[in-house]
Amino acid sequence: MSKKTSRIVSVIILILALAAVVMALRAPSAPMVPVSAQDAKSFDEKILSLEQAHQQGASQTAHITETELTSKLQQGIDEGASNAQGSVVLKAASVHLEGDGFIGIFTVNASGKELYLTITGTLGVLDGRVQIQPTAARLGSLPIPAPAFRSLLQKQFDSPDARERLRLPDFIKDVRIENGELIVMAQ
Repeated sequence: MSKKTSRIVSVIILILALAAVVMALRAPSAPMVPVSAQDAKSFDEKILSLEQAHQQGASQTAHITETELTSKLQQGIDEGASNAQGSVVLKAASVHLEGDGFIGIFTVNASGKELYLTITGTLGVLDGRVQIQPTAARLGSLPIPAPAFRSLLQKQFDSPDARERLRLPDFIKDVRIENGELIVMAQ
């Protein structure tokens, strides 16, 4: 390969690498779901109602909004922030419930730089644990190949700590998304 061709290839690779970095650093276009302590409390009250119904031998279904879900997730993130270690720390989560699926936007601080991971997928239950089935992922606006992302996510979910966090209380028999709501059913 001549010097001129080599230089052109080098410049193209540099431009592509810079474009990938710029795409990875872009904020997602979807707005963040607003959070409030009142919505997190509403989430807790609905789950408590399911538990009480179960104790009385009745089945019940709770309809949880994306605002309640996002508020509860953010409350958990905020409570765990003091224990956060490492160079990548989860700072915020925002979950949009659309149709029978979700779009999760997760803000992480990676060595002082804010990055946005967007995951699209569905939810289900398997062996008493929440199962997240991702269908697409992006870092900023940079698409992540599905096989690579699914493999990485599966390894994360298979850790003993994650398996315990994804375990549902005994009184919950099903969790799914329907018509833009999180449906939680008690046994």
